[in-house]
Amino acid sequence: MTPAPTPAPDSPPGSRAKKAPGRYRVGVMTMEVEGDRPDAFAALVRSAVDQFDATIQSDGTGEGAAGVSVELLAFRGPHLTPTEGAYRPLDFLRIGLTEKLERGVHFLLIVTEVDLSSAAFTSTVALPSRLTNVAVISTKRLDPAYRGEPPDPDAAAAALTALLRHCFGHLLNLPHHPGPNNVMYDFAQVDELAAMTELTETQRARVRRALPREARERTTASRAGRLARWRFALKVAFSNAGGIVGAALRANPIRLLGRLPTLVTTALSVLLVLFFSPEPWDVGSTVELYQLALFSAVAVIGATAALYRAFGFGAVRDRTRALSESAVVTAAATLLSLGATMALLFTALAGLVWLGAATVFPRQLMETWPTVDPAVRTADHLKLSLFVAAIATLAGSLGGRADSRDLVRGVLFVDEET
Repeated sequence: MTPAPTPAPDSPPGSRAKKAPGRYRVGVMTMEVEGDRPDAFAALVRSAVDQFDATIQSDGTGEGAAGVSVELLAFRGPHLTPTEGAYRPLDFLRIGLTEKLERGVHFLLIVTEVDLSSAAFTSTVALPSRLTNVAVISTKRLDPAYRGEPPDPDAAAAALTALLRHCFGHLLNLPHHPGPNNVMYDFAQVDELAAMTELTETQRARVRRALPREARERTTASRAGRLARWRFALKVAFSNAGGIVGAALRANPIRLLGRLPTLVTTALSVLLVLFFSPEPWDVGSTVELYQLALFSAVAVIGATAALYRAFGFGAVRDRTRALSESAVVTAAATLLSLGATMALLFTALAGLVWLGAATVFPRQLMETWPTVDPAVRTADHLKLSLFVAAIATLAGSLGGRADSRDLVRGVLFVDEET
């Protein structure tokens, strides 16, 4: 009898030996935080990964068709702090971004044993991030023992397998399906997970088409120079333009602006002060329109940069400082989302100033406040609107850095909370 192969050194104890990696590598990484029952947790994940792997290899997307391999990985001892009894999923996501690049996998499914906090619900069991190709899954609520029922490791493994399938489907842009037996069913209760086992032929075909596009496997050379990294980033951004724009649309500038109350309040406060001060009316009556248009563009770009420093994950690189395609796509989509949000804020503020000048502001003050010429023409009001909105947008971005980082990043990077 041929002896069993030895498990790889970075796998959890008792795990399967690694197979030869396929063209597309899916990593399932255990990330224990509290370590109360490490053996039971390892056994649960191992059982679910075996079932998940079997699904991948038998549904038309396996080694013979699309070259997908599933690998069981481990991350030892993350130092995370619970907030109100639960852990922040974005902390796991931030670690996952680095580990995905370090381990050389195209998709990473992080499995942890602790409860995850949620912005939309009292708790969540999974958060897929299509933009980063990372998903975070909690096993805390999967075993019936959590609800006071007899322990059932098989039921917990079946539920975790369904979550692995469901999250992987999200990373490949599969939409929800109305059938309760479908892998992509939009479930509401943990009890519904066990039945989610089916994929339609249309979904399988879509997975095969999506894999080459979503894997994002290119990287720069180790320790590439600054110019080489910029060339790589521009090339990647151009070739992934559709996905980057789609990610920005999913973030939704209106929704994102709603998660920045400090930014909006600061911008409106500055707008009111400037609107009822004589100096901006001087600008409206004297400065050229093209100058204010340029100033407005610089203001929106500056505000976007300020928010990116506060809320973006930055350009993640491995130990050799190689830059990956997924890191470029993530950074570009984040910048585009924040830029669209700042442009929306600027447009709304300029509209408010225009409306105020055209309806409620006294004409006599328009004539007497400016020291050079009266600011009564439509062009004067347009220039005033651009100037005040630009200043207010810049001020708002500085105030917006105090908004909740988790809420904003949740909109930017998380597709859904399940």
